[in-house]
Amino acid sequence: MGAARIAWLVFGLWSWWPAVAAPADDLSFERRRWTQADGAPAQTTSIAQTSDGLLWFSSLIGLYSFDGVTFRRETEVFGHALVSSNILSVLALPNNGLAVGYKFGGVSLFSPQGVRHFRPGTDFPLGSTKQIISDAQGHLYACTSTAIVALRGQTWQALGTRSFPKKTPGIIAIDRSGTLWAQLGTGLYAFDNARDQFSLVARINPSSTISSVNGVLRVKLESGEFANIERSGRIEVLPLGESRRYASLVQGPASILLGARDGGLGKLVQDADGRWRETEFYPPFYDAVAASGNLPFLALLDREGNLWEARTAAVQRLRLQRFHHIKMQDWLWFVQRGIGDEMWIGGARDTMQRLKSDGTVQATQLISPNVSLRVSPGQVWLGTESELWEFNQNSERRWPLPAQLQNQFGIQALAREASGTLLVSIMRNGLWRFDQGVWTQDQRAAHLKDATPISMLTDGAGRTWVGFTDSRLGLLTPDGMDLVSARLKLKIGNVLSMLEIGGRLLIGGDAGVAWVAPQGVQMMQFRRGQQVQRVTGMVLDHAGRLWMHGDEGLHVLSAGGLEKFWHAPQTVLETELFNFEDGVRGVASPTRPLPSLALDGEGRVYYATMLQVGWADPDTIRRNPRPPDVLIRSLATPDRQYRPVSGTVLPELTTAVDIGFTAPALSIPERVRMKYRLDGVDREWREIQQERAAHYTNLAPGKYRFQVIAANEDGVWNLQGAELVFTIAPAFWQTAWFRAGCGLLLALAAWRLYRWRVAIVKARALDYAEGQWHATLQERGRIARSLHDNLLQAVQALMMQFHLLQSKLTREPELQAKIEAVLDHAQQLVQETRDEVMGLRSVNLDQDWTGELRRTIAGMAPDIAQKLEFVVQGCAGRVTAPTVEEISCVVREAVLNSARHAHASQIQVNLQFNDEQVVGQVIDDGIGIDGALAGAGKTGHFGIVGMRERLQRMGGNLNIARRDKQGGTLVRFTIPASQAYRVL
Repeated sequence: MGAARIAWLVFGLWSWWPAVAAPADDLSFERRRWTQADGAPAQTTSIAQTSDGLLWFSSLIGLYSFDGVTFRRETEVFGHALVSSNILSVLALPNNGLAVGYKFGGVSLFSPQGVRHFRPGTDFPLGSTKQIISDAQGHLYACTSTAIVALRGQTWQALGTRSFPKKTPGIIAIDRSGTLWAQLGTGLYAFDNARDQFSLVARINPSSTISSVNGVLRVKLESGEFANIERSGRIEVLPLGESRRYASLVQGPASILLGARDGGLGKLVQDADGRWRETEFYPPFYDAVAASGNLPFLALLDREGNLWEARTAAVQRLRLQRFHHIKMQDWLWFVQRGIGDEMWIGGARDTMQRLKSDGTVQATQLISPNVSLRVSPGQVWLGTESELWEFNQNSERRWPLPAQLQNQFGIQALAREASGTLLVSIMRNGLWRFDQGVWTQDQRAAHLKDATPISMLTDGAGRTWVGFTDSRLGLLTPDGMDLVSARLKLKIGNVLSMLEIGGRLLIGGDAGVAWVAPQGVQMMQFRRGQQVQRVTGMVLDHAGRLWMHGDEGLHVLSAGGLEKFWHAPQTVLETELFNFEDGVRGVASPTRPLPSLALDGEGRVYYATMLQVGWADPDTIRRNPRPPDVLIRSLATPDRQYRPVSGTVLPELTTAVDIGFTAPALSIPERVRMKYRLDGVDREWREIQQERAAHYTNLAPGKYRFQVIAANEDGVWNLQGAELVFTIAPAFWQTAWFRAGCGLLLALAAWRLYRWRVAIVKARALDYAEGQWHATLQERGRIARSLHDNLLQAVQALMMQFHLLQSKLTREPELQAKIEAVLDHAQQLVQETRDEVMGLRSVNLDQDWTGELRRTIAGMAPDIAQKLEFVVQGCAGRVTAPTVEEISCVVREAVLNSARHAHASQIQVNLQFNDEQVVGQVIDDGIGIDGALAGAGKTGHFGIVGMRERLQRMGGNLNIARRDKQGGTLVRFTIPASQAYRVL
């Protein structure tokens, strides 16, 4: 048998023979296909699923992986290159490994830790590697076009070479006893490991396949029957009618048995007598696949229970859906609870069926049911397009619609008032009463425009509510109708359904669901992204969950969520959605039949759409408890791709990265939720919208940790997820030492700039102060001149008059003595005024101000000149005018104190002008000074206090102390250079 044909005859090794009866026939399946237009491979030769959940497809044009969303052609596995793109076989290995067999021979064993390549003609047999399998202990076997081999340690050893027929090996499999089986043409051979030989066990159909899972080997015999075969030769035939028309059998989702025929799949069910028969056929998609006839196909049952088929030009998936379908052919469906525990189901064309609790079905004469009203378990009213029906426990009656109606559009809604009157809403004809076979027009809503109720409900308090189009809701009274919607400002669109829960009224409409409370209307608010619109039916299941049928499917609000809504209507609610992905196909009718949801006696929820009727038991809805694996699949910069392994170092100047990731959840991948974050960049988790990738820009050099987590379709999270640690290398100007150096230079420049600025400000301040000081000196000079020219001259003239007067009073000695005293006092006043004038006089800084100071001091008293020694060191010309004034005042005060109070015979003045400061000293040999007096001065005198204040204003300090133990006084003061000198 040719290698290419064998590749197509290889069947999935996951099929088995169910030992018990097949599940109920109302199981529903979704069949989906991916073609080359979707990225799927053509000419698939084998399928495998690794432990991380990825599917792998080998083909003659390459190796493909699939995560449920995207097919990706691979040139590497775990970063190691494939030997060839022409691949015949793949096998999943333990620890997420993958074995790859090549068309032109050889095998590669890939693992996250590395790869081993076995080359044909060197350490592996020549010929195509058609199949790779493993036993329960993980031992590997390979079937090539020249031999069957087993991996022993690091070496592949040929098996049964002397006993094997001289034919090209076909297919191999291993049963539960560990026996290796091989098919060659019509022969089925078993390998005896102890004797290293194959022996013929049975003859089989050469176009069939052999497969083994759970230890059962299944083949198709030459007779066309399917059978199980044991090593002993015992054959157990499967009792399947018309078995010849099936190319192969496969175990499908939920342990159903499927037969491949005519390009499609037939679902097989076991009857009570043990025989199998086909109950449903899944036809082929109309393309080249259908033309393949009964050619067997490749199949794999994944770890989530989905069946994957690989055919000539497509990959297909058969998935068990969560909702059960009622297998009936019709449309515009109706489903409601009927008499007792019956569920009544009907469509637009065929008669309505009564499904009884024992599984039997009773047909009726009723066609196209629109609405029903279950008054009691034994009485049900039902309206159609042309008749009103009454069903009782053992009888049924019907009446035509009112004869006076010009246009008959069918019954829209039914209700029964507390009085027992049956209310009937007839489209385009308003509200009617029906009593004892008599029709009467009800006028209570006749004043309304478009007065036909869409839905009606009589609540537990006996009040009848009627819902209309355009957000109108009314409450019927004996004499009319209270249009409560106008008062409550209801905005819900057409009122399509109503439900009473514990005395609370919920209404469903185009805009969602609202609670009509006494205090007003409270709309249900749902989480962003959840669209609950056009609610055509609502039921409360036995666990308190609220089911709402909207355009997008069935929304389920938990009992806890509903309780929160009652207590806090503004709460944002989150529902679970069941839609076409769960088997709920189509949308409810836009007008009737309504409502579109019902609850049976067992607590199962039934739904009706325009396409189908189905149901689900809320407590047994199939869930996926397995959290998805999370994989980081790519790391890229704008320049190149990198293998996504932690520790990767990206080159300098990298600012943007793209990280691809996925979560292989294969049942409903559209509902997989994924979140990611990059430490140091993302403050919170970011949830993907469509693309399973993250894009970052403006990244700085450094170490980064990327994390991603995922949840499956049922919200089961893999919080460990996956992470990738990578580093962006810095350029030399991005290194810490470079930045530190730049920072130091900037700091130095800033310091220099600061010093320069301070110097500028200080120079400006000094210039301003000096200008002010010169102005002050000029003003003081003017005052001094005025005092000298006016006051002093006037006093001198006055004294001359008194001297003249004194000379003429020679005979009045007493009066002459008094005049002498007055003249002495006047002389003292003149002297003091001269001193003040001297104080007001400014010094010309361009001249020798120190010399001027010396002459001023020497002239203060007649004997000071002989006592004074005046020494100057350094350049005094740099001193500012304010400093000259302060120094002059301090030195004059110190010298006068030495002369007047210390009775000094020698007074020495030393002035030093150096770069750091100005230092002044006044030293005498007088009687000395008391320590307390040197610190605070004499009470009532301010000479020493004034000296300290002057120096403190200049930032200087003053120290006065005894010179030595014998006496004498030392007055020492300093002024900082920054305050004393002018800025050049």
